[in-house]
Amino acid sequence: MTPSSGHPARSARVLDRLYRRHVGAVYRYSLAVLDDAADAEAVTRTTFLNAQRALERGERPRTPQSWLLAIAHSVCRQRARHGSLDDDVGEELVPDEPGLRTEDVQRALRHLSFHERAALVMRELEGRSYPEIAELLELSLAAVEMLLFRARRALREQLEESLSCEGAELAISRHLDGRLERAEKGALRAHLRQCDDCVAFAYQQQSQRKALRALAAVQLPPSLSAFSAPPGAT
Repeated sequence: MTPSSGHPARSARVLDRLYRRHVGAVYRYSLAVLDDAADAEAVTRTTFLNAQRALERGERPRTPQSWLLAIAHSVCRQRARHGSLDDDVGEELVPDEPGLRTEDVQRALRHLSFHERAALVMRELEGRSYPEIAELLELSLAAVEMLLFRARRALREQLEESLSCEGAELAISRHLDGRLERAEKGALRAHLRQCDDCVAFAYQQQSQRKALRALAAVQLPPSLSAFSAPPGAT
């Protein structure tokens, strides 16, 4: 960071240039870590407001995007500490594994710590180097390496233990037929608490079953109340 005189007009021009070039990166990072569009917008605004104040104090960043993302990370961390957010990450972090859906990975990521998610976003989504991540998270290179290892291991464990949407749909079908074991019911309930799509699927299946069963109550037309052979039939 290079300090200089913070002339208001010059600071405004610098901020405008930084905003036009880097607002997308700041917003996407905030959205990936916080998974809430309104929170990401608020973090983006706060990030550039803090940047404006720093520029007016005379700061001039040597690497503007890293500087802005460091500010955004700090703001995200403050918001996450208040426990008001559900965190997840976009589809860029989804491994190329058959049957593994974006939603499954997003739910698993919610169980990681804030720093684990942030490190994964920086490394996998943004392609940042270890030194860049270390600078943004204020960690040593060895700590970043261990953090990413723990994050990847925790994500794998969550994916292995959690029920996928496909598995949940099968469990719902089995539950309707009374074939779901008690242990499986717990996993299904845990999945439904986090997946609105599968809740909707469950309601849809229940409604479908009621509609199908209603067919059994359809009244016969009078013409079929008794068998009568057509004229000339033997």
